[in-house]
Amino acid sequence: MNDYTMHTDNDALAADVADLEESLYEFHLRLRDMIARHLQGASREQRMTGLLIEGIDNDLVKLYRRAAIIQKHQRTRVDKK
Repeated sequence: MNDYTMHTDNDALAADVADLEESLYEFHLRLRDMIARHLQGASREQRMTGLLIEGIDNDLVKLYRRAAIIQKHQRTRVDKK
């Protein structure tokens, strides 16, 4: 593997991670809207649904943070070259 191939692979990886991070963030925003709608609902079932969605969103935020860490490591690795 030559330097050009490694650089291309790193660019592709960085683009994939950035795309993943963006998709996770967009999904997070959609979940936040759903949570707001269901937690304000009158029925107990609707409020419970909102709480369950909130749990999913919390897990999603953890994934988003992990993607950000991957991007940070990727940038650090490229900067060292």
